[in-house]
Amino acid sequence: MKRTEGERRRRPWFSIFLTIVALASVITLFNSGALNAGHGSFGRYLTHLADRVFTGPAEARTSAPATVTLADIGRPDGLFISGYPSYASLKLPVVRDAELGEVRLVVRGVQDVSASAVAALRLTVNGQRVLERVLAPGTRDFEWTVALPRSALTSGDLDVGFQLHGDLPDELCHNDRSIGAVVTIDPSSAVEMDLRAPIRSLRDVVSLLPSDVTIALPQAGDDYFPMALHLGARMIQRGYSVSYADMSDVSRLRGRGLILLGDADTLSRSGFQPVSDSELRESATLWERRGYVQIGLTDAQNASAVDFLTSELLPIARTAFVEPNAFQEASRQTAQTMFGEMGVDTSVQNVAEQRNWDVKYGLSAMPDGRAPDRLRLELRLPEGPGDFTNLVHTELNGVLIDSRHVETGRLNTFTLALPQGAQALRNDIRVSVQRHREAGGCTITARRYPIQLLPESALLYDDVVRPLNGLAGLPLAFSDRVELLVPRDLDGEERLSVLQMGAEIVASFVPARTRIDLTYVDPSDPRTTEVHRNFIALNHNPSNAQAAFNVGEDTIAVQGSQRFAAADISNLESVAVLQTATALAPRPTRGALDRVVPVTGLIAHAMDRPPSLMTARIGQEQAAVVHGLGAVLILD
Repeated sequence: MKRTEGERRRRPWFSIFLTIVALASVITLFNSGALNAGHGSFGRYLTHLADRVFTGPAEARTSAPATVTLADIGRPDGLFISGYPSYASLKLPVVRDAELGEVRLVVRGVQDVSASAVAALRLTVNGQRVLERVLAPGTRDFEWTVALPRSALTSGDLDVGFQLHGDLPDELCHNDRSIGAVVTIDPSSAVEMDLRAPIRSLRDVVSLLPSDVTIALPQAGDDYFPMALHLGARMIQRGYSVSYADMSDVSRLRGRGLILLGDADTLSRSGFQPVSDSELRESATLWERRGYVQIGLTDAQNASAVDFLTSELLPIARTAFVEPNAFQEASRQTAQTMFGEMGVDTSVQNVAEQRNWDVKYGLSAMPDGRAPDRLRLELRLPEGPGDFTNLVHTELNGVLIDSRHVETGRLNTFTLALPQGAQALRNDIRVSVQRHREAGGCTITARRYPIQLLPESALLYDDVVRPLNGLAGLPLAFSDRVELLVPRDLDGEERLSVLQMGAEIVASFVPARTRIDLTYVDPSDPRTTEVHRNFIALNHNPSNAQAAFNVGEDTIAVQGSQRFAAADISNLESVAVLQTATALAPRPTRGALDRVVPVTGLIAHAMDRPPSLMTARIGQEQAAVVHGLGAVLILD
């Protein structure tokens, strides 16, 4: 049957109406998360299409890719959240001086939600809720992109919180709420910044440094060796993972995690251009190559530049160059080290059943390298139902050292001893609050109550100093002054290997305020290797020092230790050998020209390229072989 002229006119309007309804449905489903909470490919396509249509191509000229991932900040495994309710948080940097356009948070991961559970993930930035998604049942990938409001960017860095909450159905009674949902946040999740102007300030460049940093120095000469070691040790103490490279090899390195040491001519010959001509007169400068801006330290004698760039004063470095003429941090008091100074999370926590606080400390970061004697905990608990039992458990390096009841509705303050024998070079205190309710069952809702570990909680020190034994006792011995002996004329891989191990040893064993006297020695000439005070010897044995074991270029000889009656092993590689040593140092006086005094030291050998010492569990033994990440063989 033929359509009339009126029907033909009405048909386009009807088609347009259906199209509008379809688009409205898609937009509704997308905003509700139904299209974006699962595999998300269609939702991501719509997001990118909308960005192209409504925002167009970016016109801003960027000086470097301004994306910081979880892997960049030292979270190579991402985040893992499970159970109702659960919470995880992290900090992501944002530039402060370069003009910013849109700042986005991209969250990628995998959700695994029970078919009968209700689960939702809430995302907060600096306390503001920016996203909440109801998670569909099943195992699904997700990717969400959130444009952050300006009000969330006023605090500098982004304090990002992930809150997983939900419930299980009444007919499923289980005391472990973690069976409801598990969410894994991928390490590629990131903050993305659209830069409208190039990065031109030292503090912005430092804030964007990833957790893995490479320090490049001239291939020949020893001028920058002390600065490279000093800078590496300072950055390791601040949580960075540091490696070294020759300047001739930087062409293969790309990215933000590069710090340059060398004069202006050396950096220019390596392909770097100064950001500003005026900064060539300064010692801490910015250099650019392939769109990335790097820090360059061009004065080998200015150790204050290293101290400044790794200090709390860095936020005032808002220009592309700085010249610290003098910089020395004050010594800390020895009576106590408060949790608020150690970076412990002392904010109010909403706790249903249990909350753990991990307090990590290395002895080199403690006042004078001392091991703390006691621990003071200040814990505030809320009022709650009368059938609640509140317990606090304290562990030191996996050893339970205290467990006690605490009262609700008040501030609980108590002090407990930290056993000297349980302490090591690096330590971990775990404080656990456990809340147990007499009434239970599936009809009782698990409520969350505020609990706070106060920043006034502290590590305490007695008036009497009690040194630890073995390797863990060396930070105290090195608290005033130490002699660092390095073989001269190192080159190639051995030079980089000794630098790597030396920086990690200084970071682990030498307190920040200690004076370090670096001396180059000739291991073949015993007269140059004699030590005169407490010492650290790298890749050689001082002529007047005595150690328990004989270590050569690639050999270890053990005789009469408690673990080994005799052993002589050669052709070793990729290991580090650390052992305590003693020496009689000449200290002549007018009345006694042959007077000697006993001194304490550390002899360390790097065989080939050893693994990092920073994850090694080094305690109060006299000698240890580090042969893998976190793997230590005790010899004595």
